[in-house]
Amino acid sequence: MQMDTFGYLRQARRPGMYLALGIAMVAVYLSFTLTLNALVPVLAVLYLALVLARLIRNPGRGFRLGPERIDWFTASGRRSASLDDVQSVAIGNGESGQTICVLQLVDGRTVPLSGVEKLDPRALMREFGRRGIRIMA
Repeated sequence: MQMDTFGYLRQARRPGMYLALGIAMVAVYLSFTLTLNALVPVLAVLYLALVLARLIRNPGRGFRLGPERIDWFTASGRRSASLDDVQSVAIGNGESGQTICVLQLVDGRTVPLSGVEKLDPRALMREFGRRGIRIMA
């Protein structure tokens, strides 16, 4: 049976950030060539530094559930596991009504998935169930 990937991934490297980088570079160039107030180049360089720092760190949120593996973002980067290494998944709603999803791996680790807050819990249950993973609601 053919299964598509399911999930939600969002990283800093997307078209809007590259547009912000271009605007920052133009701002720095114009602030130096037009001999503006001394504060303008400082602010332009600061803006450029913030955009570059975000692009270099490339923070991400979310997960991707494929036919044979799951990939997810953590604060320290991207992690992955084979679906055979996933013992169960707990899916439910938090106190504020947002969806919560926590993986229980066979080695005893628990992994909370980010980026599931706005997803439908029934859709998550259906996708994990299609892949044969035990669901705890």
